[in-house]
Amino acid sequence: MVFKKKTKKEQTVEARRRRRDEGRPANVREAIDTNQWVATGLMLGLTLAIVLICFVGRSPAGPRVLQGQTARIRVTAEIPFTYVSQVQTNRLMEQRKLQVGPYYGINPGVYQNFSERIDQLETGIKTELLPELQELPAEDRKIAIDTFTQQFNQLTNLGVNGEDITLLVDRCTPEQLTRYLNEGKLILRDILREGIFQPNQLEPAVVDGEAPASYEIIGRSQGTRLQSEEDAVRLLRINLAGLDADTGLSRALFRIFRKGIKPNLDYDAQRTAERKQAAAAKVRPVEVKVQSGDVLTEPGTRLTAEQVEALAAYRQALNKSERVILGFNATLAQQTVLTFILILASMIYIQVSMPEFRRSNRRILLTALVLLVNLILIRIVNFIGDLDFLSQSPTLQATVMFLAPVAFGGIVISMLIGERAAVMISLIIATLFGMMEGNSLEVFLVALVASLTGIHYCRDIRLRAKVVKAGAMTGLAIAICALFFGLLDDLDTRTVIQQFVVACLVGVLTGMLAIGVLPLLEHIFKFTTDITLLEMTDFNHPLLRKLQIDAPGTYHHSLMVANLSERAALEIGANPLLCRATCLFHDVGKMAKPEYFVENQQEGYNPHDDRNPTMSALIIKNHVKEGVDMAREAKLPAVFHDIIRQHHGTTLIKFFYSKALNQKQQPTLPLGGGTNPSIPEPGEIDESSFRYDGPRPRSKEATIIFFADAIEAASRSLKKVTPQNVEDLVDAIISERIEDGQLDESPLTMQEIRRIRDSFVFTILNMLHSRVEYPKMAKKESSSRRDSQQTQPPIPPRDAKSDPAKSAFV
Repeated sequence: MVFKKKTKKEQTVEARRRRRDEGRPANVREAIDTNQWVATGLMLGLTLAIVLICFVGRSPAGPRVLQGQTARIRVTAEIPFTYVSQVQTNRLMEQRKLQVGPYYGINPGVYQNFSERIDQLETGIKTELLPELQELPAEDRKIAIDTFTQQFNQLTNLGVNGEDITLLVDRCTPEQLTRYLNEGKLILRDILREGIFQPNQLEPAVVDGEAPASYEIIGRSQGTRLQSEEDAVRLLRINLAGLDADTGLSRALFRIFRKGIKPNLDYDAQRTAERKQAAAAKVRPVEVKVQSGDVLTEPGTRLTAEQVEALAAYRQALNKSERVILGFNATLAQQTVLTFILILASMIYIQVSMPEFRRSNRRILLTALVLLVNLILIRIVNFIGDLDFLSQSPTLQATVMFLAPVAFGGIVISMLIGERAAVMISLIIATLFGMMEGNSLEVFLVALVASLTGIHYCRDIRLRAKVVKAGAMTGLAIAICALFFGLLDDLDTRTVIQQFVVACLVGVLTGMLAIGVLPLLEHIFKFTTDITLLEMTDFNHPLLRKLQIDAPGTYHHSLMVANLSERAALEIGANPLLCRATCLFHDVGKMAKPEYFVENQQEGYNPHDDRNPTMSALIIKNHVKEGVDMAREAKLPAVFHDIIRQHHGTTLIKFFYSKALNQKQQPTLPLGGGTNPSIPEPGEIDESSFRYDGPRPRSKEATIIFFADAIEAASRSLKKVTPQNVEDLVDAIISERIEDGQLDESPLTMQEIRRIRDSFVFTILNMLHSRVEYPKMAKKESSSRRDSQQTQPPIPPRDAKSDPAKSAFV
């Protein structure tokens, strides 16, 4: 590529044009880009907004955790606070309930049932057995007594024996029998009234017959002795021995009344529960005081229920403290400084690595807005997690963190501005989210991985449905991280599954939210996503359909420029879809007067022949203004307007400028002695009248189209297409425009220009390739053969077997 040195006249014209451009008043964007005070104000304003959204009223107590989870950070109380420990209160209440023994009542049915059987025994002996015995001889008495005993036992299941019945009959008169049985019932009643427990019925076990004070028995005062069954039998024996009966009769009575000694304590569940609740209600809430500097959690330790409760109380105490003093404390000051450093580092990165970002006020404003919206969504989720009804459920609190749409900003910025800006904003969001959750490295890494996953799946996205897929992949990334940390912390399966499902659902919702806001942001900030660009390449667009009909040559030219630009953009890593879509519309302004452009002229008529060069140049230049107006009426994205304005830069319309110079040097017309009115007077030709109004191309895509438009048009003038001719043509156009200063505002490097040049050469050679000329002898030979066949006499048919030629065709 050879660069020609400008002549002195060309340098004078260029200097005059540069002074004119520099004298124009600066717009708002240029003022913001150049004024350091404005940049400082923007940085401070963004820092203040981030601090207000993220940290004012926000507890630095760390992320919400669950009992048994491993603590990631050390949390130290920065303020003294007092809280009522529900965990310790509940533990004390349970202890008090355990101290309350069961509630027992004496079952009167035990005595009543036995007393009725004794009455039946007395009645049977008096009314049945004694009258029968009086009529029987002595040898038959035993049989009668055994029969009576057997029938009585079958009826009452009391289990008395015949010997005892014999003693009662032989040694007692009916009156004595009644007296002894009644006294035995009184003795048994008194014994059962004291209560008899069975082994292992009372817990804790009764020691030496003394019930703990926590036990209560109906009808008895606390502190009295309880009886076991053995104690009751012993007491029964002693009392019956005190009767005025002989030893044999006393033992018979003991054996009969021994059947009535049974445990008669019944457990009363309702009264026991009431006593336990009453004891628990007397417990006063346990109040815990934490001093400033006390360590609440240590990294690497398993969190207990008391620590989880203390962290929640500390979070609430900090929130109340910050609200009282307008959110200013040492922690907030530290977070403000860190936020300022983070924004400052981002600004430095933009200055060093993203100059095109720095020069665009819309990009800065859009990025700041998306960043703040994403942080507001995260703060809303955190606010929901601090609600009282969620604070009572540690499982729900541990899941709230996964409701935050941390990848929203990265997805939106990736589609509107680009991957580098998206990575930067993702890093900022992840850092701030980690700071909001108590400087948690775990939260930072999860948020960063999710955002980078979304950015990865948003590359070259052409369909809106794939945005949802990108969101779903971010949710899956968070879900996998949640599963990993859940298993690492030994969380219960239900919590891990809940976090996994919530993360996946939030990812899908994040993609859907991005789809919803993209058209709005595109319209407000005049950005265009690849999705919109792909929709704009539809040849059925009304403006393209009209271009096909009104200016078919321009339409074909636009297609060729699109092919050139798309491949060149691929070579240098620019946006090929942007180049293709904008190329289709870059010359729509020619539809206003299509006949004035050579690709649309037919039958050799050129209307410029009837116009002076200045008017022709004005018509040619005007297609840029007409194109912008048509694009605005068709509501094309703003980037299309920029490409239409910049695709000619401020280049010189050489043909008509040379024509004007040639006419200026011509003599006066011979007739009439006057001058040609269409020829300007000497000194009246101004080069600026023959230059496009610009501006010069300011993006890589605009520069590619700027070159492709000129090269495609010039390639049509090649008389012979050879690699050398095409290379000379491309080199000449690129060198000339570089020398003319048309690339002064372009971000292209010389290496990229070289790659663009090679791409143009390759594409032009393939577009203008030659074809092999088809021979015409075949037609003449076939016609002469038909003529000869018509003049010759017909050949009689022969058999196919005898004719080798015919057999071959058969």
